[in-house]
Amino acid sequence: MHTDTHKKSYRFNRLQPRTDWSFRHVGRKETNSYTHGYHRYPAKFIPQIVRKLIQKFAPKGNEIICDPFGGLVEAKISGRESIGFDINPIAKLITQVKVSNISPELLEKSREEFLKNYEKSNAKKNRHSDRVKYWFKAITIKELDRIYFAIIKIKNPKVKKFFLCAFSHNLKNCSRWLMKSIKPTIDKNKKIANPKDSFLRHLDTMIRKNKQFHDQLEESGNSKVKAAMFKRDSTKRLPRANNSVDLIITSPPYVTSYEYADLHQLSLLWYGDDKKNFKKWNKFSKEFNNFRRQFIGTSIKGTMRKTKPGSINIDSATAQKIISKLELVDKPLAADVKNYFFSMQKVFKEMYRILKKGGMACVIVGNTNLRDTEILNAEVAAEQMSKIGFRKTDFIKREVLNKMITPWRDEKTGKFTGLDNPDKKRVYQFEYIVVMEKVSNV
Repeated sequence: MHTDTHKKSYRFNRLQPRTDWSFRHVGRKETNSYTHGYHRYPAKFIPQIVRKLIQKFAPKGNEIICDPFGGLVEAKISGRESIGFDINPIAKLITQVKVSNISPELLEKSREEFLKNYEKSNAKKNRHSDRVKYWFKAITIKELDRIYFAIIKIKNPKVKKFFLCAFSHNLKNCSRWLMKSIKPTIDKNKKIANPKDSFLRHLDTMIRKNKQFHDQLEESGNSKVKAAMFKRDSTKRLPRANNSVDLIITSPPYVTSYEYADLHQLSLLWYGDDKKNFKKWNKFSKEFNNFRRQFIGTSIKGTMRKTKPGSINIDSATAQKIISKLELVDKPLAADVKNYFFSMQKVFKEMYRILKKGGMACVIVGNTNLRDTEILNAEVAAEQMSKIGFRKTDFIKREVLNKMITPWRDEKTGKFTGLDNPDKKRVYQFEYIVVMEKVSNV
């Protein structure tokens, strides 16, 4: 570890935005190309960033790329082996489907198989939890059950997951959940989508996108490139050997901005009700609040995540200043932020362990504001990574133009919000790419 990094402090506010990283020319069609648009996820960042980082920091073409918080699609397109981790089983399912290039002919035949199954599955139904019944009307549950059990009958496991991904995406359309809200909010005036029509529309879109993805990989010779996704808590030891990854590209969760478990709550609850086909998922329905607490960035009401008093040491002077300021106005929030920084510190240590000497860690993160306190995520990340042993390679400031996330925050709560909120404030104008090098082996 380099002792000269211990006194470093970084002032990201002095950086000028780099126009070559803004991707002004890129529209929604490009950001949702190939399999990127399979499933809604408001915290996604545009794939062009990943593509450029791979070209810059993995030039040989035989590198292993890791994302401790999800996506692998761009790595596979570029021909690099990849490995990803996420604590959320729905995120794991989505990523597995997105990197699976399935024969277009097989999917078309499977669509026909599904429709035949659908006609025969009218009588079968699940025993749903009260939480599912809260979000869906009884008549909608009956129709969704019919679709769901038609999917379950599909024999090919990859194809079945493909259809389950489409089903998961469709649940919000068919629920009472307010479409524009990322928080669990009932829309009393919502016109519920027809489950079958809505499902088939999205399924057909996915089938078209799969063909683009499949043809691209076949043409480039990358169809058999490995992309492995695991359900793991990235604050704990990852199933990778020391010094085994060439490049890390990731975008961490945001502190208290989302209840991350809620983003896919409907899918977790629905699949959790099926004890036969999702044996390990039933706990998500029964113990959803406990499951929520496991997510980095979630609000845990001031209770520290399984840590003893005095055991939390955050190696960042900037983080300590932020926490001290928040403690004067909101102690529970200060505890949430402290726990978030401590969790991220553990992630950075694990990133350092698995990265090869000379490998780069690229962390895409934005600064936020809570209770009139600037949460300088980029500065804290850089300081923590320096203490661990990383060395600065580049700090990039980019204007957020096409990021698939709302730029609005509620001035009172600091949480992400929509255009219809009278207390909205535009704060998410820029984000940073913290690029740091591992300079010695573990």
